[in-house]
Amino acid sequence: MFCSEPPTHIDSRSEARFSSRCGRSALSRIDNGLPRAKPTGMTDARYAQYESLLRLLIMLEGRSDGIGIADIEEVAGIQRRAAERMRDVLLRALPQLEEVREGASKRWRLEAPVLNRSLAPTLEDLAALNRAVAVLRASGDAGTADCLSTLSDRLRAALERRARPSFEIDLEALLEADGVVHRPGPREALDAEVVGRLREAILGGCWVELDLQTADSGRMSWRNRVGPIAFLLGEGRQYLVGFSDYRQQVQLFRLARLRGVRVLSEAYERPEGFDLSRWLARSFGTWRDEPHQIEWRFASHVAAEVRQFRFHPDQRLTDEADGSVTVRFTACGLDEMCWHLFRWGDTVRVVAPKALRERYEDMLAAAGAALDDS
Repeated sequence: MFCSEPPTHIDSRSEARFSSRCGRSALSRIDNGLPRAKPTGMTDARYAQYESLLRLLIMLEGRSDGIGIADIEEVAGIQRRAAERMRDVLLRALPQLEEVREGASKRWRLEAPVLNRSLAPTLEDLAALNRAVAVLRASGDAGTADCLSTLSDRLRAALERRARPSFEIDLEALLEADGVVHRPGPREALDAEVVGRLREAILGGCWVELDLQTADSGRMSWRNRVGPIAFLLGEGRQYLVGFSDYRQQVQLFRLARLRGVRVLSEAYERPEGFDLSRWLARSFGTWRDEPHQIEWRFASHVAAEVRQFRFHPDQRLTDEADGSVTVRFTACGLDEMCWHLFRWGDTVRVVAPKALRERYEDMLAAAGAALDDS
């Protein structure tokens, strides 16, 4: 029997039984819609099909806008024709799927849940979430860390009570093994109230006034009118990406130098056509200046390690005849490039530009002079 909308005027226990029966029935029809496995047993490819279909079911449960063909292609790693066949399997298994049009494209969404307890979080799910909490807190983003921590608590509440004690022990052991619980390294101390107000302004689309301490003189600069766009968080220094009303351009504001934030009642809209990912991709790190054509040559004995690095979104790697590797990209931020090159020691040579090579030589000389002075 195919699942349909649950009958009206039923109690919660009956509805739960109906939903559970729908889930089992749906999975059974999905199985019938898949190509038959060879008699010798289930292949790895067939397992992958099941995994993809279950992930799509979970997406249908969790997304109010449903899924489209592009989602199926991405989840299953297949081409459009195969994705359409997988969609047909879902439609046969779940006739209650509702078709929704978005312009020329179609999406399908699920109004009533069918999976119930199978959506309970796994140990790996909660470990990943708690790992993100630890990393965010270490990087200074306490607000987002608190939100994810609350989400983790809600997911744990969905676990069966008898399974929680062992689950907690396993989770703690997994996080400690990952090195997340006690993550070493320096970080900036950020004012939680300042970050909280900025987050409020970003979500609300409001202008803010910033009181900030200048980097060169240490003097205060008051009431800087800024349209906040996003946080730039990670290792080292933390920044706010914002539109300066005075300079009429998007720039970076160092969070540790902010001494006050006032959220204004005026609405702020990003500059038309502004793309944050594209804007950030112009830089190596956070420095903003004129972009350069960068070329680094790495020694052959670190070539394998270099190939595993993503130095820049637009990087191009070339294997040389002597076994060395050349990395090329276009970006600004020469100082941050030099800081990164330090960690490669004598295994890297700056081929271009001349300005980067000279800046690197100056920084090496300054570091050597500091050792001589000691």
